[in-house]
Amino acid sequence: MTKVIFLSGAVPPQTGGELYNYKVAQYFAATELEQEFVSLHNYRHYLRLGRLPVVGDLIISIILAIALYRYNGIFIEDHYFSRYLVLTNLIQKYIRQNKIAIVVHLFSPYDSCDPCVMRRSIYRWLERFYLSFADVVVLSSEYSKREVVSLGIDPSKLHVLHPGLDRERFTITPPIEEPVHQEKKILCVANYIPRKGIRYLIEAYAQANRGEFKLHLVGNVKDHAVYYKKLQKQVAALGLGDDVYFHNGEDQDNIRQLYSTSNIFVLPSLKETFGIVLIEAMHYRLPIITTNTSAMPDLVTDGKNGLLVPPKDIPAMAWAISHLISSPLVRQRMGEIGYQSIKDAYLWEDTSSQFLSLIQTLNAASSPASLKPC
Repeated sequence: MTKVIFLSGAVPPQTGGELYNYKVAQYFAATELEQEFVSLHNYRHYLRLGRLPVVGDLIISIILAIALYRYNGIFIEDHYFSRYLVLTNLIQKYIRQNKIAIVVHLFSPYDSCDPCVMRRSIYRWLERFYLSFADVVVLSSEYSKREVVSLGIDPSKLHVLHPGLDRERFTITPPIEEPVHQEKKILCVANYIPRKGIRYLIEAYAQANRGEFKLHLVGNVKDHAVYYKKLQKQVAALGLGDDVYFHNGEDQDNIRQLYSTSNIFVLPSLKETFGIVLIEAMHYRLPIITTNTSAMPDLVTDGKNGLLVPPKDIPAMAWAISHLISSPLVRQRMGEIGYQSIKDAYLWEDTSSQFLSLIQTLNAASSPASLKPC
């Protein structure tokens, strides 16, 4: 089988998208598939040139095309880097006649519902151009598929392969009933970036009838230090220093402990193309409060396994927090419904095997004589 070149981000993975790529690549490595995993995170210093309008992306595209020219085969690329891989894709697709698969995790800044017609039109053209090189587009959710279809991309190229739940990583089993004397926790696992809407959560928590419930925030501190400090200042200004705790997302043992001892999970994000932390929370039987936008309603049904509120709506989120705090039986019921919905679903092996089938199909299309079982 033709060699596969997997272009992704950091190793070990730091985001949900990078984890997805890493899991799939690990599965590929366990087969007879010849694969080379290339971390474009190693070129992060060059990627900073992307801050320069127009010329920055062009310079990066040239640098990466030179660096990646020695690779030849079926390319799998994370869509996050597509804007920097235009020249590479031109060479691989039209000169070397190689197949390209693009994996879409965070589909931004294009938004089919953007009220600004000019901005929506510009990003629609750009995203359609970037994805035009793909023979196959892999998406993590039906929401992402709807957005890509709105670009005018051929739907037959699109394949929804949901992320899996890393059950080996989340091994601590939570109690079915909440211990009476256990500290009450509201948990949010989301990087310290504006898109996650954490500042709205902090404000809503300040307005909620929170009783003895403490708010625990988990995110990447190192790469988002500036915004992290802004959130700390917000907490101090609201007089919540004794009630809000910040945690480093690199401490996996602590994350497991927080999941297993928390009572409510909140994801106040403004946009998600999947929201893997939601199925992690369901695994721990946590009722969920999240926003009614993008992919979140695909996982959380209002009144069933959680509550949906409009993004940035602080009073609505404060009400949802207060309601779940005052309703332990509702929390337990929602948590159980969420757990039952995912207990036999979202398996990495299923996702990876389907992904492999797509790559084998691409290989057969490019060189049928060379196809070998993996």
